[in-house]
Amino acid sequence: MPAPLESGRDTPPKIKPLNDRKKQLSQNAIENRLRLKRRFLVCMSIFLIVLSLMGWSYIEKKQLIAEQKQSFQVANQEQAKAEKETVRLKEEIERLNDKKYVANLARSELLYSKKGETIFYFSPED
Repeated sequence: MPAPLESGRDTPPKIKPLNDRKKQLSQNAIENRLRLKRRFLVCMSIFLIVLSLMGWSYIEKKQLIAEQKQSFQVANQEQAKAEKETVRLKEEIERLNDKKYVANLARSELLYSKKGETIFYFSPED
């Protein structure tokens, strides 16, 4: 039977060998590195997902702006045509107030004639 120790216990204190402690520390360091790598990969994945969503949104907005610019140009062209047509119609209204113009228009368009006038109508050749 072993002799009692000075502290009064029968069993010697459990001391882990130094090699076991080094192994445990290196194992903890490896686990910490793996944990850090996983965290890094998760953070990078989240960052890339957010970045790709922002890029997709940016491209979509650029396309929308391009479509709106094109429709704006088309609308401006239509407005210019409408303004020209408005000017032409206003001039036509002013001419319709002139009796000579109306008489000339009636003779040419509706084949009316003045008294004593003879109208010769020639059909266009096909």
